[in-house]
Amino acid sequence: MIKKSALILFLCLIVASSVVKAKGRLNPINNAALVRATDTVPNADVMEVVRLAIYAANDFNIQAVANLYTPNAVVADDEPPYSWNGPTAGIQWINAVEKAVKDYHISKFKGTIESVKVYQQTSENVYVVVPVNYSGNLPDHAHFSARGAFTFVLRQINDKWLIKSQVWMPEKGIEY
Repeated sequence: MIKKSALILFLCLIVASSVVKAKGRLNPINNAALVRATDTVPNADVMEVVRLAIYAANDFNIQAVANLYTPNAVVADDEPPYSWNGPTAGIQWINAVEKAVKDYHISKFKGTIESVKVYQQTSENVYVVVPVNYSGNLPDHAHFSARGAFTFVLRQINDKWLIKSQVWMPEKGIEY
């Protein structure tokens, strides 16, 4: 009887251990050993790359973004064709922004970065959410404003931070 109880207890411990391990894999946020990302103050080098990308749209400066993206980068925005890929993704995105501004006859187009509240970094990767407000004037002198956020994933390649992905989410897209 004691051997049977000990065997059942041993099996229960194995099952419980497996459940705990599986739960940690399913929800790695709760397992610090699996996720080595930290919520930190944004790295100045990373934020300089982000600033260059966002502010390049203010004057459609494709040279500013020419070397900011990884070879397999992806940029997504709410302007057609909605996504751009590869090392020239940033240039393609700036060109699409310029086309939209011209098509809608927006003057004094300007993006401004707001306070970053989400920033996670590992040794080679960064995830950052950057609130942005785009503004300008429409032809009838009405004010144009589009608030939202970019989520960026940056990778460190050859000691340089490059944008792996850049995705725009308009504020209206996150309203409940």
